[in-house]
Amino acid sequence: MNRTYTLLLLAILLGLMPACDDHGHSHDQPDGHAHDQPETAGERPTVAVTHWTDRSELFMEYPVFVAGESGRSAIHVTDLDDFSPLSTGEAVVVLRGEDGRVLEFRDGPSRPGIFGVDLEVERAGVYDFSLRVEAPGLQDVHELGSVTVYAPGAALAAEEEGEAISFLKEQQWTLEFGTAAVAARGIRPGITVPATVQPRSGGDALLTAPVPGRIDPAAEVPVPGTRVRSGAMLAQIAPRSDDLRDAAGLRAALVEAEQAHVLAVQERDRAKRLVEARALPTRRLDEAVALLAASKARLEAAHERWNRFESLSQAADANAAAAMFAIRAPFDGVVSEVRLTAGASVEANDLLMRIVDPDRVHIVGAVPESLARSLGTVAAGELILDGQQPLGLGKPFAANPVIDPSARTTEIRFALDNQGPRLRIGQAVTLRLFVGDEESRTAIPESAVVDDGGRPVVFVQTGGESFQRRPVRLGGAADGYVHVAEGVEPGERVVHHGAYLVRLAAMSTQIPAHGHAH
Repeated sequence: MNRTYTLLLLAILLGLMPACDDHGHSHDQPDGHAHDQPETAGERPTVAVTHWTDRSELFMEYPVFVAGESGRSAIHVTDLDDFSPLSTGEAVVVLRGEDGRVLEFRDGPSRPGIFGVDLEVERAGVYDFSLRVEAPGLQDVHELGSVTVYAPGAALAAEEEGEAISFLKEQQWTLEFGTAAVAARGIRPGITVPATVQPRSGGDALLTAPVPGRIDPAAEVPVPGTRVRSGAMLAQIAPRSDDLRDAAGLRAALVEAEQAHVLAVQERDRAKRLVEARALPTRRLDEAVALLAASKARLEAAHERWNRFESLSQAADANAAAAMFAIRAPFDGVVSEVRLTAGASVEANDLLMRIVDPDRVHIVGAVPESLARSLGTVAAGELILDGQQPLGLGKPFAANPVIDPSARTTEIRFALDNQGPRLRIGQAVTLRLFVGDEESRTAIPESAVVDDGGRPVVFVQTGGESFQRRPVRLGGAADGYVHVAEGVEPGERVVHHGAYLVRLAAMSTQIPAHGHAH
């Protein structure tokens, strides 16, 4: 993250702080009554409870229940699909007594995500405690265990408050933020190696001048980055006059080579029949086969020479007898390099331009010699890209058994459909190679890990607005997840979107020691 973005985030973070006094901020109505704050009669302490289901997060603050005394709760509901505040529907607090009597208290949101619900229970005792969310698109129940309703005058103990990093719901809902549950996940052991993006085989072509001559001065020469279709004419060369005369000689040589090849085939067939009839020694058949091979090689050479002149066309100028040689794209691709200019003179075999196919590429990993023995067990690979989810590559299609004596590495190759393109040819990337069998261990999203002074840490959500910094010891990683050998336990939740913002909050001296009142 660059310095400008860091300062901007810090400014946003701290900009939300001034509203927080020693009790945080309140949501006052025009009548002066704070409708959303947990109200207490006398010195009743406030209880905070946080609970998650697969669909929503509940963060509730309410005064300790005392029989016959009313109090107002502040209920925060977050939709875990996108970590947005729930802005519609009702929050229903349900108390079920030991005698089977059920009490329900409900209200709608006073502002997005925050439901103020008045609570009053007449009888002391122990009740089953739950909260039901009733909203369009979100029906959920949070089972909160049991709660005690105390008799009037009973001694009420306040909850102990431990040290925690405070990051308020209004900040979580406003900024990019999200948490994920710590859980066991199967991840294959892997090794990471440097890699580069290279053109596929047949997807990289150097176009050279077939003859000495002059680039058509009226030609529109493509520039690097131009997309071209297979067969598209990229340039034309007007050859020198002596090369035009050579064209007739090359055509004659091709015809002669074709006739010689036909005769060689006939002679081979004749010798084969006579040898089978025992009219000729076997040596004569061997000689005929050798002559056929030589004639075939001469024919191929003649074809190759003639193909360099095959694009011969008449010049646009009807009074000119000169011919133009067309330089055409061999496949759909992109012009990556141009070495010619309109009107310039060129020699035979001069490099004119380079065409590459960026849509289908190879990922070529450089595996150190010390790890080369692992290549035989590589089952799949993935690309690690900064700021993006890892990109799966499937199985490698080639592994070079030869060690480069200068770099002391060997190559492993993966094919990638690069439509977009997502990667640039020549780009340096990191390749993760999966070796061995899958192992199930405690895992978290890789995006939850923050580099804090060179040490990997995560931020564990201990309450709705409370977080704890935890150093972690990491293991193998795959598919965007990483094993955690030490530091978190299954069932806990870690910040995986906005972890850096929580780190800024931890560094700020302006963060209040406790949450806020609503």
